[in-house]
Amino acid sequence: MQVFKNYLKVMKSYVPMILIYTLIFVGIAAMTTLSGNQTSSAFETSKAKIALINHDENSEFIQSFEQYIKDNADYVELEDKEDVLRDALFFRKVDYIMIVPKDFTNDFLNNKDVLIETMEVPDSYDGVYSKTLMNKYLNTAKLYLKTDIPIQEITQHIQKDLSIHTEVEMNTQVVDDRITNVSTFYNFANYTLLSIIIVVISMVMISFRDEKIHRRNLISRTTYKSLNRQLLLGNIVSTIGVWLLYVISSIILYQEVMFTNSGLLIILNSFVLTIFILVFSFFLTSLTQKREVVSGISTVVGLGTSFISGAFVPQEFLSPAVLSISKLTPSYWYITNNNLISKTTDFSWTGLQPVFMNMVVILGFAIVFYILIQLTSRLRLKK
Repeated sequence: MQVFKNYLKVMKSYVPMILIYTLIFVGIAAMTTLSGNQTSSAFETSKAKIALINHDENSEFIQSFEQYIKDNADYVELEDKEDVLRDALFFRKVDYIMIVPKDFTNDFLNNKDVLIETMEVPDSYDGVYSKTLMNKYLNTAKLYLKTDIPIQEITQHIQKDLSIHTEVEMNTQVVDDRITNVSTFYNFANYTLLSIIIVVISMVMISFRDEKIHRRNLISRTTYKSLNRQLLLGNIVSTIGVWLLYVISSIILYQEVMFTNSGLLIILNSFVLTIFILVFSFFLTSLTQKREVVSGISTVVGLGTSFISGAFVPQEFLSPAVLSISKLTPSYWYITNNNLISKTTDFSWTGLQPVFMNMVVILGFAIVFYILIQLTSRLRLKK
């Protein structure tokens, strides 16, 4: 096992780089994911702050409208002065101000085209809601005006209709925020795992494939098959060592959830990606023996796939065109799987089929590059 021992000696020179990468990554991941634990996905109803300024007579119709606003919003009393109204909006004492013009009731009931003047906070959701609230009342009133019902009864019908509320039951799958944090951690790890493993494996392999060292190995007692087996063993041990470093880091950060079904599936998903990275690293060394080229490719592959696949920017914020391109990389299926696992509550075979199918796709990429390795090796032997 002399070759394997020498492999580990060469590997030791890259340990500081691995640790620095890992510590920086874990620090960033800890700040990013652990700081988001205070977020809440609960739904709460809220009311807009609305003021009503009446320049019309205090008619039954206006009184009914005012009562409707009070029942469905936070009603704010304001003095009828322009500077007071503008200050109230500026300091967010109100979100929406309705100013009923003179003779509004009479003109409205006679089907004339009249409008309630409004003042609102720019680009405010509460302003949009308030406008909807006002239009809902007036549009309902217009429907009754087309009938022969007296005005006294119209206001009663409007109040009765608009007092009807539908009970809404929100059926949602409750997802543990900690699992989401684990998913985010491993999504970020797509970049560092790719970069570190590709660089380490490729650089060590290039060292052993140096022309002088390669010739010494060929004339040594170690057979060619034994040499390759020991190199393969070294690559596997190194790759698993880097992978375990990230798994242990995740367990330290999220120890309460890493041994749940979701946590174990995410670990398995990362292991499947690691298999691909190992094969891809072999493929690179079969193409080139230049360290600068390997270093550049590792950076491009790590950063490029991470950006277009959703490691740094969530997939829901990426354009369909970018996601379509990213499907040509295993990183897309890896990150998609992490997101899927974090939302999964059904751990039956049927519920987990999409998860395992994504893992199969990643392994498919590994098989493709393994075939390419065999082809390039045969071409080299022919030369």
